[in-house]
Amino acid sequence: MKPFHSVIIFMIFVVCGTLSSMHSYNVTKYAIIKDMNQALSQTISAKENGFITPDTIINYRQHLKIDALRSHSFLYYAYNSKDNVICSKKIKWHSPQYSVEFQSYANCSAADILGLSDQRLPVSILIIGIFWGVLSVLHFRRQYKNVIVLGNMMYAQDEHSFYDLSKSPVVMTPMQEKLMMMFFSSANHKLSKQQICDELWPKKPDASETLYTLVRRIKPIIQTRGNLKIISERGKDYKLSVND
Repeated sequence: MKPFHSVIIFMIFVVCGTLSSMHSYNVTKYAIIKDMNQALSQTISAKENGFITPDTIINYRQHLKIDALRSHSFLYYAYNSKDNVICSKKIKWHSPQYSVEFQSYANCSAADILGLSDQRLPVSILIIGIFWGVLSVLHFRRQYKNVIVLGNMMYAQDEHSFYDLSKSPVVMTPMQEKLMMMFFSSANHKLSKQQICDELWPKKPDASETLYTLVRRIKPIIQTRGNLKIISERGKDYKLSVND
């Protein structure tokens, strides 16, 4: 499995956990409104007048089935509120002389509703997602422990092999591989011409032309497979770097 696959799976866990949490939140919000509707309906049906008294509020709260809602809900005369408040449906009380509409309201914040909702499934999904993320990091850290990455090319030190980012082998000649190993293993991926010649052709008095040919032939390979380039600095050094 590639790293981006692991990231995608982790994001799926996060999205599923978030959607599950939102669903539980909306279910709880609907249950609050439903409870307020039935409590208000019972309260209004027992009223003998259109006035709100302390007994009316006490009676209303006694009819609420959600215990935590009793200290956060109240009833009042209905009005057209444009605020984003949780309220019941409007219920009309009427007599031969007059009629009046009542409505109950819940003084609940989003955090209150979230606290009342069942978040066990969302939390479980998120915990599994975090567990997956930690295991993935450990797996890929172990997998790439002895791997040097530059541009789109990787050098597996244990295998002495080169791959692109999709783990496909980058085919090179033995001499080209030795040169790339030197570049990947050196500080700042920089080598002097003399250093390269002494390592690759120790018995050859002047290997400048041979080195030039080797560099010229390897350039298309590393540019195509690794998005890399070899540049000459002051005619004495070669540096391997990422293409701009």
